[in-house]
Formats: sequence, structure tokens, C-alpha cells
Amino acid sequence: MTNRDVEELVPFKKRHFFRLEIEDQHIVAVEPQHQQQVEELPEKYKNKIIEMKGTEETLITRRTLTKTDVDKGQSHLSIPMSSLLTHDFLTSDEKEETQNRIKGDREGGLSEQVIDPRLKVLELKLRRTDMKKKKKTKKGRTGKTSSLYCLAYQWNDVIKENTLRQGDMLHLWSFRSQQRLCLALVLLRREERLLGN
Repeated sequence: MTNRDVEELVPFKKRHFFRLEIEDQHIVAVEPQHQQQVEELPEKYKNKIIEMKGTEETLITRRTLTKTDVDKGQSHLSIPMSSLLTHDFLTSDEKEETQNRIKGDREGGLSEQVIDPRLKVLELKLRRTDMKKKKKTKKGRTGKTSSLYCLAYQWNDVIKENTLRQGDMLHLWSFRSQQRLCLALVLLRREERLLGN
């Protein structure tokens, strides 16, 4: 078995988090060099979270914004379950609340305070969506179900006020403020923007 054969064992979407290699006839997980550094919440966010009496800061996902994420007509940030670094940031009651939504209902979902990249606190909704893939199997049924969370409601305001664009990298952190789930959106600018283009 070669390293390439071993890599095929890892779902494509997870390969940017680690890769598998053969070392002394054993399969080992190797983190890419850029992932090996310990990621910390920037100091200004830590101060804002302290101001909100927050605790339990946890990095839950890294997202490169897609065309859909910044489309005003879609008005939400997609957070695929496969991109989550942990699933423990929600309690069982909160998980249930993310699914309590009737189609077209703007009020459904889990309301939470979100710190945007300007350190402004907004009230957004976290909703879970389960989508069946349209691909048919040999038995004639549809394929697997793809699940994701959507951060919605005032998402277009976040895009506009922070001039978010396709290709921007976001780190999404969770924390608790008086037992309530809150989120922090940390924007890492695209390389082109850092170079002034």
C-alpha cells in the first residue's frame, strides 16, 4: 500500500486537516505544517468575550467563504457538518432548537449573539438543514444525506459592514455567556487583500 492509497481512505473534504502516511509499516496521521501551530483567539476578541462575561472559547470551524456565502439572495453562512472541528459546542437542547423551523419561518432556529469582525454584537439564527443528495443508488433510492448549519437572519448585514468577499477565510469560535451559546467570527483576509490588491 502506498501513501497515495492511504490518502484515498480520508474523505476529500477532510484532507486539508491532516493526511495519512505509511511510516515503518504503520499508518500515521500527519498534520500539514500550517495547521501545526496552536491557533489562538485574537486578543481583541478575548477582551470582548470577557466584557460579555464569556468563557469556554472553542474554535469550531475554519471556512473559506464561497460565492453562496456572500450572495445576498441566500443570506446565510453555510457551515457543513464535515467542516466542524468539534460537535460538542451545542447542548442536546440547542441541537434540537436548531432544527425547530417551519419552511419560510424567519423566527425558527437557535438565536445567539455573534461578535462580527468589527467586534459588533449581532443577534443571528443558527439553523440545521439536512439535504438528501439527488444521486440514485443501485436500489433506486437517493444517496446520503448532507447536513449543515446555517448562520442566518442578519447575515447580509455582516457581509456588508465587514466587506466580506468570496475567498475570505473565517475562523468561527463558540463561547458561553451566562450559559448561553455565543459565536465569534474572526476574519483572516485573503492574501491578495493583505498585499493591497
